[in-house]
Amino acid sequence: MAQKSQQLALLIDYDNLMGFNGKVDSDLNRNYSHQDVVAYLESHYGPVVFCKAYGDWGGPRTRHTITDLSKAGAEMQFIPRVTGSALRIPGYAAVCMGLDAMDEIQRNPQLGGVVFGTNDLALLPFVSRIRALGKSVYILGPEAASAAALTRVADEFITAADNSPIRAKASNASDKAQVLYTIKSILVNGELPLAQLEEKVAAALPEFSVGDFACGNFEEFLRNVANTTVKLTKAEDGTLNVGLGNCHNASQYTDEELQSFDLAQYMQATRWHITDGDIRDKVLHNIYIIFSEKGREMTNEELRNTVDPDHIVEDRPWQGTIWSLIFGACLWENPKTSNHAQSRRLLSLFRTVTSEDDFLVRYYTSLFKKAYEDRPNITPQMCAELMHPENVEGALPLFERVFQNLRNPMVLKAPGANRK
Repeated sequence: MAQKSQQLALLIDYDNLMGFNGKVDSDLNRNYSHQDVVAYLESHYGPVVFCKAYGDWGGPRTRHTITDLSKAGAEMQFIPRVTGSALRIPGYAAVCMGLDAMDEIQRNPQLGGVVFGTNDLALLPFVSRIRALGKSVYILGPEAASAAALTRVADEFITAADNSPIRAKASNASDKAQVLYTIKSILVNGELPLAQLEEKVAAALPEFSVGDFACGNFEEFLRNVANTTVKLTKAEDGTLNVGLGNCHNASQYTDEELQSFDLAQYMQATRWHITDGDIRDKVLHNIYIIFSEKGREMTNEELRNTVDPDHIVEDRPWQGTIWSLIFGACLWENPKTSNHAQSRRLLSLFRTVTSEDDFLVRYYTSLFKKAYEDRPNITPQMCAELMHPENVEGALPLFERVFQNLRNPMVLKAPGANRK
């Protein structure tokens, strides 16, 4: 619960904030106002005693902003761009903000909280450190685009949506994750009409409201908040259907809950995969054999009916396996069918796969990528014990290669441009 008398430091990555808020050069009269933000913070949380904004102040689009920031008493720091490019130096502004926040906390022991206006994940280590010092952290940004990892670790999320007043709500990214998880669980069996999906979500989550995410209706929520989870397509009769997009399964648990799990529980919560090693080995082997035939292409549904005609593998682990294969550059999804339902999208072997061993290494690299990033103590031995408990020593060389890939990730070029 925020203390209305606490002193605040406000640090705004202006280019980042306005960029993911949808600002364009001609949009000089948008709803966002720095003075409004300060007024809101001071009326709901406490006085803003330190205010600083970061950005490239040389462009014409910032002229009105400089006046706005000056009237609010904000310092302005210039953030350089990559030489010869319009791109910013990745993470530069976030590091400046984090260091300035730490300096201000040391300078002013009475400071009660820090407000960061940014969507930059490079800020995460600073957020964790500031909270460890007993200070509150608030993230400012639009609900639809703010990074879930930032909103999860913050004490509260303050949203400033276009054409609506600034408002705050408790940091409930776990609620957002629960909604996305529920949607994916419903759609794993196939696409549904928009209205039918909305009914099922409402039945599963009675307290869910699109208004909590600064959206006017369910379609807007899907397009703006769940846009990386689902894909909307229009049928011939005009009905809007919703299917799963190309994404790994979401988790219904908070970061704190996930960290309390052992590796087996963590993998089950974050990745839909085939837990039985023998069945998983057979499925992966058969998928590789089928697609190793040059030019072979099949829909997801055809592949499943060929590899697992009795559907021994349930819907979620099957689809999770396909996602990991696609994200791991094992399988290639034909972009011509990207608007089709998940089951009708065409798949083929990724062109750069050299062997079945390479295929398996890529799959397990994709499968364990999140665990490797979230759990620093994970080892090849632990993965071998989890995936192949009956033959740990035999599986260990495979996972040592997987960890080589995780430590030194390669950027694989998609083959689409070269296909005929």
